Amino acid sequence: MNNDSEIWFAFARTFAMLFMVLALLLLAFYLIKRFSAARGGKHRDFIKVLSVHHLSPKEKLILVNVLEETILIGVTPSNISKIKVMEKYLDLPSVTQNTDSGFSSLLNRTLSRSSNKITGSVTARSNDE
Repeated sequence: MNNDSEIWFAFARTFAMLFMVLALLLLAFYLIKRFSAARGGKHRDFIKVLSVHHLSPKEKLILVNVLEETILIGVTPSNISKIKVMEKYLDLPSVTQNTDSGFSSLLNRTLSRSSNKITGSVTARSNDE
């Protein structure tokens, strides 16, 4: 019986050490990720995507601002090429900012119109009463 309990004790100790090593590994990855992102500084925007125009499903033109220089690049599945460097600095709103184009703005406008109709009909009913 003593021999059987020693085997279970060794088994438990082995798995406890395994979990401890895995926990330390996860902690190390977390700390590396956290401090490597912090070394980048406070949101340095060296590269801004100003505009993207899709020519086909896999080809597009991208207007990029890199260190105060505006560059037009072409992107295909096998190649990225510089097409033109603009001499004049273009300060357009970046793609990540909220612009009034696309499906989301259309949906918001439609929803706001329908909510105005609903609130308008509710106020009209309350005024009639």
